[in-house]
Amino acid sequence: MKFAMNPVTHSLALILGLTSYVSAEEATTELETMVVVGKQNSYLNPEVSTATKSNVDPKDTPLTVNVINQQFLQDIRAESLSDAYGYTTGLSQSGTNADSFSLRGIDTDLSNIQVNGLPGLASRFGSPTTANVEKVEILKGPASIMYGQVQPGGLMNIITKKPQEEAAVRYDISGNSYSTGVSEFGDDNSFTGTIDATGPLTEDKKWLYRLILSAEDTNSYRDDVDAQNYYLFPTLTYRPDTETEVTFGLEFQSEKRVADDGLAVLDHDINQIASIDTHYQSADDYDKDQGIVGFATYNTMVTDEFDITVDWRSVWHEDSYTLYESRDVDNDTDSVTLRDRHNLNKRQYHTVDVRTTGSLWTGDIEHQVLVGVNVGFERKDFKRETYATTDVDFYDPEDLTERDEDSYSLNHRVTDYMNYAAYLQDTIYLNETWTVMGGVRYTRQDADFERVDTGATASSSSDAFVSQGGVVYHLTEATSLYASYGESFNPNSIEDTDADGNNFDPERGRQYEVGTKTDLFNNKANLSIAYFDIKKDNVVEENETTGEDELLGVVKSTGVEVELLILPVENWQVKLGYAYVDARITDNPDENIEGNRTPGSALHDAYVWTKYNFPYKIADGIVGTTLGANYESSRYTDEDSTDRVKLPGYMTIDLGLHYEINDYRASLNVENVFDELYYTGGSGDTSIYAGDPRNITFSLSGKF
Repeated sequence: MKFAMNPVTHSLALILGLTSYVSAEEATTELETMVVVGKQNSYLNPEVSTATKSNVDPKDTPLTVNVINQQFLQDIRAESLSDAYGYTTGLSQSGTNADSFSLRGIDTDLSNIQVNGLPGLASRFGSPTTANVEKVEILKGPASIMYGQVQPGGLMNIITKKPQEEAAVRYDISGNSYSTGVSEFGDDNSFTGTIDATGPLTEDKKWLYRLILSAEDTNSYRDDVDAQNYYLFPTLTYRPDTETEVTFGLEFQSEKRVADDGLAVLDHDINQIASIDTHYQSADDYDKDQGIVGFATYNTMVTDEFDITVDWRSVWHEDSYTLYESRDVDNDTDSVTLRDRHNLNKRQYHTVDVRTTGSLWTGDIEHQVLVGVNVGFERKDFKRETYATTDVDFYDPEDLTERDEDSYSLNHRVTDYMNYAAYLQDTIYLNETWTVMGGVRYTRQDADFERVDTGATASSSSDAFVSQGGVVYHLTEATSLYASYGESFNPNSIEDTDADGNNFDPERGRQYEVGTKTDLFNNKANLSIAYFDIKKDNVVEENETTGEDELLGVVKSTGVEVELLILPVENWQVKLGYAYVDARITDNPDENIEGNRTPGSALHDAYVWTKYNFPYKIADGIVGTTLGANYESSRYTDEDSTDRVKLPGYMTIDLGLHYEINDYRASLNVENVFDELYYTGGSGDTSIYAGDPRNITFSLSGKF
């Protein structure tokens, strides 16, 4: 326990110490005027759009929005979004799938990851690529009023790169290798290459384009695990006049990797675990992800005060896998039971969002009004085949190459969802000091289900009003205090029924939040502090003993988040954060579950990242260094005390060195410098995921 608190204490000390340092502004004025070399692109973000669907100053919203911008993604060498999770407050990773993380202690769904404000990822098994990412905004707390059926912990909105007027072609290539006991440097290598081209297609610059191509060939430190991923993102923008813009594009993603269920644990004791390179699945097992996306955005000013925006996104996605999945652990024989399983999942998402935003006045009071409607269709076509089980040695599993297809069962089900919604939000500027925000959304979902292999069918409908409100008090021009309330609505699966065959009521969530946001020292620093209280009802889980669906109880989460970004001088900046999240299950009659923490959520997490460029040239270029540390306290893999494994807390250190000359950049990054053994998440005692050991990345990027 003493070790677990040290990183938190250190993080808070850094916040106080750095704040005191930056407050000595007069002492740094002379230095600032001298710094003409090494100037950095800031991690500070003057505007956010996810909270209100329009660009606003974060201090004007009674909600928490964390931003990971493109510069930060580049500096930490993030190939996928999960590479940045350790530098995000209140976020805990629980697995390897795209939605395998929690926000403020609440598990997320795929709908909690949006792209330009609409649902539908092009891939599911892996974390989304950063190749086409301009920035990521993480809206904390319930987001149903704007984004529909989502979990109340928060929402991640990926804002993609758009065509630019200035012609440019950028490239980025990198190579990576581990340097650890199970994988020496040069044994398991990975390579990534990206081309990003943009510019005008016509002399009048009414037509703009952007084309991004990226490819990855990765080899893991885990035995026989590798992946090959390919991405293509073409986009066009048309501007017929100064008041109208249309952007439309496509996304093509193809990912294939060797299937990997992680590690197993004996006696639910993390100290009884095999080497981190142990792979229980066959080398022939695979996961495949393929997705095609079409999207468009139309925006035009209809009056001097109001505009109309139409967003459309359609996704055709298919994932499949063949694997021996880890099902059970036999503590008496030191073996793992594997089940041969083949899946083919097809998904479609089609969403249209139409809204108008503008200002109107009632006397001397300004209203920023948002009115919108949203229609969406989703289809899930899941075909799942299961075969025989087999046992392999816990510490030294054999590679299974023959499959027994005599024992066979089929589960083929198709579910269609139609979603309809209308929403309204009004931000009222009472005066220069007080701002009030309120909104409401009506949402309805119709679901139709068919069990193709048995002929069983079912239908259901659910609807709800959800609301959101908040108040902002501008203490000074640079500091605001706020309080807010928000609700969430998320229908339970039509396949989940109680003992009498009835569907469960939808999940409902609510959050209270209070906090403060401050711009310090002539906008060279930003400090945000938030306290939250979340409650989620009607949570359904399958009883592992009876196999029946039942209510888990109530999930409650309370906590505090602190984030500080500082740019003391033009060649040095610091980003750090801390979160305390106490998320637990209550109102459950099972004493093995009641009061336990939610799976995957950490009580404490903290990070610090700093980047320093030397204020003078070396070999005619700029040399800089980066240093990062992130800490996460212990987590559990299940809510049931008899089934869960406690994952110990950990802290990792990252180092980097970069050299820039003109439009070219070379960098060397070392992640997990001290080769810390740690586990990022898991499920039960059969799927525990180890964090990456020490790995070294060399990259080159440039523009021409």
